[in-house]
Amino acid sequence: MSLVFVLLSVFLALFFFWLFPLFFRGIPWQPTDMRRVRRMLEMSRIRPGEVLYDLGCGDGRILLCAAREYGACAVGVELNPWLFLLAWFRVFLSGFRSRVRVVFGNIFSVDLSRADVITLFLFEHVNEALKEKFLRELRDGTRIVSYVWTFRGWTPKEIDRDLRLFLYVKGESEPKGSGTV
Repeated sequence: MSLVFVLLSVFLALFFFWLFPLFFRGIPWQPTDMRRVRRMLEMSRIRPGEVLYDLGCGDGRILLCAAREYGACAVGVELNPWLFLLAWFRVFLSGFRSRVRVVFGNIFSVDLSRADVITLFLFEHVNEALKEKFLRELRDGTRIVSYVWTFRGWTPKEIDRDLRLFLYVKGESEPKGSGTV
């Protein structure tokens, strides 16, 4: 009986200290369907050997698709420990460990300077908070594909209205004078 109590206590503690706060930070997990994943990668025009970062990678589906179907190297960043473990496990079993890596951490703490492509499905206030980081760290020409949420004041280079996908290109999408790297 005491083992059940301990396990239940650990689960509840993890829920309230890790998962519950994620909802209030505005980043609950909602898996992106594979039709959108493939369209995001198509819109990004990712090429073999390029580096993709998926911010809030969830179960790692974008990472694995980029490696398997496009020959890209991919890095996923995930703060939720359960999703990190799920993504890590999927990568471990996939046969793409040499090209795909999952990082447990905060998207604001990860260096994005190697990115050729960024994919994300976050809320608008998180996208807004990321703008300065993108301006500071990304090279001109880096492609950013966002599902649903836009970057206020930036002009998408391409929009898929049916799937609610927005492609931005660093150095072309943001207004002139908005900051430089």
